[in-house]
Amino acid sequence: MRNTLLYFLLFISIASCKKSGTTDEPTVNISDGTWRISYFWDQQDKTSNYSSYYFMFLNGGTLMAHGSSTTLTGTWSQTGTRININFSNPTMSDLNGDWLKTELTNSGIKLKDDSPSQDDQLHFVKN
Repeated sequence: MRNTLLYFLLFISIASCKKSGTTDEPTVNISDGTWRISYFWDQQDKTSNYSSYYFMFLNGGTLMAHGSSTTLTGTWSQTGTRININFSNPTMSDLNGDWLKTELTNSGIKLKDDSPSQDDQLHFVKN
């Protein structure tokens, strides 16, 4: 009887530790601030091709890439597991795709190609 009571109290104390109204996945607003590409693999490391750009994921689906002397505009959208990026400008067209989110935090976004046969990865970090 004593062991049963101890197990019951342990269960109650563990169950009460969970905060009510929370979810397992934190809410991250990628439209807040600017981002830069910290890693881009597309059959080879192409990170340096984008080192002079910073990116803004604007509310409403506009994606802006600001370089030292140019601003390129594309679109983006987000679902539960994916981020879709689309630039019509050839400079940014390698970034286009329906990317799977592997990590999404307030300081970083890690994406990978949704095709199992591809190992493409795209990582952003917050400026």
